[in-house]
Amino acid sequence: MTSASHRNLVIVRAGDGSLHRGWGAGDAGCAFDLIVSYYGSDPSAFRLPFENRVDHHGGKWDGIHALITQRPDLLKQYQYVWLPDDDLEADRPTIEGLFAGMRRLGLHVGQPALTLDSYFTHLAFLRCKSFEFRLVDRIEIMAPCLRADVMARMLPLFKTSMSGFGLDSLWTRLSSDNAGTSAVFDALPVRHTRPVGIFLATNMLKSGRTPESEGRQLGSKYGFKEFFPVSYAAVDRKGRHWRSPPIIGLRMVADYLIDRKSFRQAHRLKKRLWHLLRRQFSKPVDLSPVILDP
Repeated sequence: MTSASHRNLVIVRAGDGSLHRGWGAGDAGCAFDLIVSYYGSDPSAFRLPFENRVDHHGGKWDGIHALITQRPDLLKQYQYVWLPDDDLEADRPTIEGLFAGMRRLGLHVGQPALTLDSYFTHLAFLRCKSFEFRLVDRIEIMAPCLRADVMARMLPLFKTSMSGFGLDSLWTRLSSDNAGTSAVFDALPVRHTRPVGIFLATNMLKSGRTPESEGRQLGSKYGFKEFFPVSYAAVDRKGRHWRSPPIIGLRMVADYLIDRKSFRQAHRLKKRLWHLLRRQFSKPVDLSPVILDP
């Protein structure tokens, strides 16, 4: 790797259209290292020194499992590991800010918010301009940042998962007390540039699997159903603490309505806003401990 003194690692499962070269990993003084886990077939792709290319075909999560199995020292060398999809537009200050925020708050898992013009699945992970960050009870699979010991505990589940569906309901719940250990950073947004899940679903069908079936399998085993993140606390741009999920939900809806013209998927907004508000008022925060099989 480029610097043994770094405590931050980015692992991207990359195809030929990966956007990781815009992330600044090759800049002088960059505070994170990068590994490009390549699932394509071009022998000349991604051979710059800072890219640290390794090859593995398959999905995102089984590919990460293969890498860490071959290099278990990585989880001892680094404190935090960011696992973004390769179609995210991000820059070096945002990524370095994510690692700094994780460390400052002592988080187990977190993620950057998505810009409003991103393709998205869950509205609650889009940037809410009123807040610096929100504490949430779920972190999605698109761009999670995991503390190394959390990643080590999750690693056996990566082996049999191409999609990652279901992992996002588990990694926020691995301690005896999970309050305050997972957050989405509104002040550090990245842009998701492609429709969600099309390439993955096509590839999985070739092996007779679907993301939904993988999610149901884990849900049946560990007792979870609906994936919907609740923002149960927040800190706004003036440093004020918010501790009421309903009030946070109202603020989120107000911000999204004000900026509704910025949404790429504006046609989905009305229904999603109502859904978000109902969940913020009625869905209990679920940070109950989960014990993973050894």
